[in-house]
Amino acid sequence: MMTNYGNFDTFCYYSTLPACNLFDDVVKYCPLVGFQTVTGSDLGNLGLILLCFFAIVLSILFIIFAQRRSGAVGRREMQILFLSYIIVSISAIFASGGFINNRRVLIWFSAIEIGSTASTAWLLFVNAVVAYQLLPDGGFLSVTLTFLSGLAVFIGTSYIALDSGFSWTGEFTSNASNPGLLRNYAVYTIYLLFPIVAIVAYFLLEVYLVARVLRERKPLFLLITAFLLFVIGQIFEFVVSRYICSHTNGKIDGSLFACLFTVLSFGALWAFWESITEDEWAGQAPGWEAEMREI
Repeated sequence: MMTNYGNFDTFCYYSTLPACNLFDDVVKYCPLVGFQTVTGSDLGNLGLILLCFFAIVLSILFIIFAQRRSGAVGRREMQILFLSYIIVSISAIFASGGFINNRRVLIWFSAIEIGSTASTAWLLFVNAVVAYQLLPDGGFLSVTLTFLSGLAVFIGTSYIALDSGFSWTGEFTSNASNPGLLRNYAVYTIYLLFPIVAIVAYFLLEVYLVARVLRERKPLFLLITAFLLFVIGQIFEFVVSRYICSHTNGKIDGSLFACLFTVLSFGALWAFWESITEDEWAGQAPGWEAEMREI
């Protein structure tokens, strides 16, 4: 769905995004009311909460499985990626779960989700670079650069989101002349545009790697599957959400399915990484690591 650059009006009107918690007086096309608990309190986004818990458990399992693959390329870097995704899932429970009414608390968790989302996208791109073996993967330099760069992106983007929500400096408030307009160029860039660029860059780098070096179909199929699952999730979030919400009287919306397809996408991503780090590739393509260094 196209909007003016930096403008969240349409996105926040139809979708459930953590960035929307940074603005005052957001008008919703279909407010998400969710379900009532046995105590009578509302739990606005129960499905998303459960899926986030599933994503956390799955990510922990992937980290453990990666630990057992001692000879796999990019093992440590992949573990850092899934650690970042765990932070996304934890913060999403509080930022988008629909059970916190304190706006200050919402801003904090929303900023963490925005920062960890940007960091996860960046780490995904870094993992693509690591696969080219420009530096020895799993080594001190590679792991340190991966971790510190991800941490820098997380801290920087989280701060921008916090400053936007609390107006500490006023540097990131772009709608001072029109308070009713939900516009923030910085958050729009770091939360919506930067992840897209990083994900597309990862996809293109890995497609080239699989087609140029491995020359196999299975990894390419898994990579395309992961990418398509992510795209489908975004369609549910930004396009289909309004229809789901209105037809369920606000019980659920597209954020539930966006989370589901994102989890599935990460599962396919794991399967892709596992397939390109299988021992059999070394036997089928002698000298492939050296060949990657020459690219």
